[in-house]
Amino acid sequence: MQESSWPDPLHRPTSSQVEMLLTSFWQLLHDLPDLLRRQEHLLADHLTTQLRSVVIEMMLALNGIQWPVGTRQLNHYLSASQRAAIEKTMIAPTVSAESWIGRAVALVVIYRWYAPQLVEKFGLVYPQQREADAWALLQREVPDWPLAVTTE
Repeated sequence: MQESSWPDPLHRPTSSQVEMLLTSFWQLLHDLPDLLRRQEHLLADHLTTQLRSVVIEMMLALNGIQWPVGTRQLNHYLSASQRAAIEKTMIAPTVSAESWIGRAVALVVIYRWYAPQLVEKFGLVYPQQREADAWALLQREVPDWPLAVTTE
């Protein structure tokens, strides 16, 4: 259902779309250890970019819209603080495992800020098992992965 047409046609997110975002984040992150082990830096960068896209879509969903198809106006749909948080995850000081780990951890922090709000707003169940599985794999296979990540 179309809600608005300025500057893009806007649509409200559905519960199933938001649920898919919450789950796909952990599914994507699950692939990071293998890429790091094989020093697949291009793919690790691509993966963390995909994680960033999921988080942006989560932000948009909390703002009440889906990613506008074909938009060239994304800044209009995010607050200054949302943009600032995401833009910090765009920096990779070096092409290294440490850069991809740092980027992924920053995105986990943002995810954990938005996910509970989306769960409440859309009446969803948090994908706890997916997170636990990904987290256990990361801690087991990525030596520099932190033991805990908090949003406070």
